[in-house]
Amino acid sequence: MPRSGRAFSLVEALVALALLGLLLAGLCRVLLADLVSWVRLSEGLAAQRALRWALLRLQEDLQMMGHLFPPPELRSLDLAWSADPARQSAFMLVPGRPIPVAHRGRFRPRTWDEDPMEPPDKTADELSFILDLPVPVPATLARALPERAEWPGAPEAAGPEGPAEAVWVRADRAVALRVGDLLFLDDGCLAWSQVRAPVDLPPGRAGPVPVARPGPGASSAFARPHPAGARIRFLRPLQVVRYAVVYLERGPVPELVPCLVRWEAPLPADGRVPPWAGLLAARSPLPGDWELVAEQVTGFRVDCSLDGRFPGIRGRDYADTQRRLEGALRSGQAVPGPADPWWWRSRGALLQVSLETRTAVAREPADEGRSGRRFDYRSQTVLVRPRNFGLGREP
Repeated sequence: MPRSGRAFSLVEALVALALLGLLLAGLCRVLLADLVSWVRLSEGLAAQRALRWALLRLQEDLQMMGHLFPPPELRSLDLAWSADPARQSAFMLVPGRPIPVAHRGRFRPRTWDEDPMEPPDKTADELSFILDLPVPVPATLARALPERAEWPGAPEAAGPEGPAEAVWVRADRAVALRVGDLLFLDDGCLAWSQVRAPVDLPPGRAGPVPVARPGPGASSAFARPHPAGARIRFLRPLQVVRYAVVYLERGPVPELVPCLVRWEAPLPADGRVPPWAGLLAARSPLPGDWELVAEQVTGFRVDCSLDGRFPGIRGRDYADTQRRLEGALRSGQAVPGPADPWWWRSRGALLQVSLETRTAVAREPADEGRSGRRFDYRSQTVLVRPRNFGLGREP
């Protein structure tokens, strides 16, 4: 009589295990494919976010390109036009520079083995310009300002122009003011003056800000009285901003990553290009103050057209670009020529900016030899019209 609970034979168990192994192998392949797709999708979204953030940061600066304060009739500025590489103009473009490596405080050329997934001759543009940078800190006048004759002096903040006048300010957020920053009072009668000494204002507490006192015979910027609580704005004039793509060491295990970097420095008194004149030149010193805008940026291209004239001024190199700019400036009618340092006030401009980013993870492992790795890339182009260009043009 057969038993009701018969055990599996060895052959049946092996067949079952084989079928189960095939099923698990298939599931693993499906899960692995899904994981790879998820990683690629996440990396693609991250590259797209970096691209949009970098373009947004660029647009904010480029729209403010071209300085307005202090007005040229109130301050002597020796600003040469763009064809003079020894001086900083309102707009300077250096096309097609090799992407360097920032290493130990200096720049050096990149070798192939440091980033084998990009061609050794990979290039990107370098852009620098002057702008007036707002200091976004809400502030009000803590004490009413009487007429200038009654103002208390601040001898401790005296400078070459003599003693300063003190303006008591209360800021909602902490703000560090530098010498030369502009302080505006906006209470229906716009008044402004320059900060004469560095000041750190803590949030919510009133403190004095020494501002420049005009010389004999000059009218004070705050000649009229102003009530307490009047709104105050701060502006950092004549800041030189430069964008370039540079390889930086990033990540827990440091590796070289191409990054879009932003530098900022005050315009020197003599109008000459700041210390990073040879920013992407080998062995030139690395500027101290910089901001990482976006990682994995492999392309940065800028072109500019004046008064709607196409094609733009971008040439093969710096010299060719300056020749095209000079030709575009001379082509205008009844407008300043290239020798005028304020040419941009009478010329409208339209900038075309193209950025390219890549995913941080390679699409597939590196092949043997020099074939490198392939990434997913994202690119986008925007058109930006600087609002300060063309403001002095006659209607």
